[in-house]
Amino acid sequence: MSETPNIWNTGLPLLILGALGWALPRVLMFSDTRSHVHLSFVVLASVAALVVVSAMVLVAFDTPAYQNALAIGGVLLVAEIALRGSALFAIAWLPMLLLSWFNLAQRVETLRGQDIARGDAL
Repeated sequence: MSETPNIWNTGLPLLILGALGWALPRVLMFSDTRSHVHLSFVVLASVAALVVVSAMVLVAFDTPAYQNALAIGGVLLVAEIALRGSALFAIAWLPMLLLSWFNLAQRVETLRGQDIARGDAL
């Protein structure tokens, strides 16, 4: 039986993943890029990383449930169950990722506009 949801097993993982959803694209993005293609790759890499991190957080904060799955089916079963469950954590990190993406896209357009004003545009 699972324990009662509280701040440590529910709020903390959601806070961690929400913060990562906001920060990860900013860390991966070059500060002087002017390419929306590069930004798209950064966002896709962030999504992949956040799905894996979500699975790891799910296993870390609900260890007793995954010990039974490990005993029954091994590591692959635990990985499968955790990756399926990590999709639910998108509720926490996806809105923050989208806000970060929007902000980075605005920064790309600002840098492009500054280049056009200086006459450095293609």
